[in-house]
Amino acid sequence: MTDPHPISDRAWMRLTLLVIAAFLVLRLAALLLSGFELRGTTEVCGNGVACVRAPAPILHAAAAWFVFLAARRLYDARVAFWSALAYMAMPAVSLSSLIFNTDGPLLFFWCVGLHAAVLFLGKPSFSRAFYLATTVAVGLNAKYAMIYLPASLLVYIIATADRRPLLRAGATWVALLGGLAGFLPNLIWNAQNGFVTFHHTGDNAGWEKIGFKIGKIFEYLGGQSVIPGPILFAIVVLAAVLGWRSTKPGTDRLMMWLSLPILIVIGVNAAFAKLHGNWAATAFPALIVFASALLCNSRWYGLLKLSAAINIVAAAALAVGVSLVGHVPLPERPRQLQRLLHWADYGDKLAEAARAAGVHTVVTVGRPMTSETLYELRDSGLDVRPYLAPGAAPADQFEMTIPYDPAHGPALLVTEVDPATLGIAPERVESLGALETRIYKAPGGRMPIYRIDR
Repeated sequence: MTDPHPISDRAWMRLTLLVIAAFLVLRLAALLLSGFELRGTTEVCGNGVACVRAPAPILHAAAAWFVFLAARRLYDARVAFWSALAYMAMPAVSLSSLIFNTDGPLLFFWCVGLHAAVLFLGKPSFSRAFYLATTVAVGLNAKYAMIYLPASLLVYIIATADRRPLLRAGATWVALLGGLAGFLPNLIWNAQNGFVTFHHTGDNAGWEKIGFKIGKIFEYLGGQSVIPGPILFAIVVLAAVLGWRSTKPGTDRLMMWLSLPILIVIGVNAAFAKLHGNWAATAFPALIVFASALLCNSRWYGLLKLSAAINIVAAAALAVGVSLVGHVPLPERPRQLQRLLHWADYGDKLAEAARAAGVHTVVTVGRPMTSETLYELRDSGLDVRPYLAPGAAPADQFEMTIPYDPAHGPALLVTEVDPATLGIAPERVESLGALETRIYKAPGGRMPIYRIDR
């Protein structure tokens, strides 16, 4: 289908930048107004929640621009505009832009890597190989899932007859393997510390309890359809099954190799071990480019517009909803909403309780509580340390680097579990009642606190 009113490439570029800027302003405003609490930027604008979370929408905005650049090289500026819009309006990106987790940096480096891969495949050279390798190297330090990019590219080159000659070029191997150099410091550190992060990743994957569950496949597919929106996800699934292609089938093939294998690998893990909805997030930049290209020049162009409209409305509603947090009463469900509330109140009361108990150390249990407490007590002068049972292996960075030791002296223990189950001798523990707080860890609005002596 041809556009009856063609727009120049420069106009598409300006429109794309305008759309990206509009989303960015909306999300930054939502963070500024929101009463949500926490779960490089602090030097720029301080330690406030909005400042700490600001990199999330900024990184996604930058990622969308690289999606545009990659799609423009692969197809044209029109497809590139719709791809960038699809990325910015994806429900998963809308949510990720308002919280700050490792998926934001990962997807940014992935989209940069996608652009680098497109440039390299278009005209292989050592400079472009270094661009791709450097992006992968940095991205790997954001999240291990970055390894899917060079792995998928390698499989694509092997599986595509007219690309196989690239395997004889040194630049190709620099592009595909050079990024692993950036992983070496991480690997050396792991070797010196019992490969703790690999064990942690394995625990998250749930490989210790293998068992096929067909219901998990449907749950997984349903969850993945929400990430880009059901219309785009359904289009790609149908295209894969029915062989639908755009006007550039060779380019479509590349996009499918950079998305579908990731969805399949994570889907298999979901069926046999644990279901992690965000583990396949890196599949979606290429997926939405393919879907946009497929719909842009077909009679189904209206579906692309409908998908964008639905996702834009959802993105705006989410941003408005977040901006109202702390200003209007919120529902108790979904329970995940409560994980981001009431932490400042918890921190104030915990600091007061620690001073009343005459201690300078606060002991927490579990990574979520440790990270939240560290942030809330950052200016209190109190020392926050996680509890690690004697002889137990550290389960996170906090337990590895700053575990509580009885040599630190008396401490205030805050936990919703019985201290006896933690292996603390009863004679060392004195109950101090509970904090009246509504953080999600506090059953009935009460968080038990204890004094631990030597």
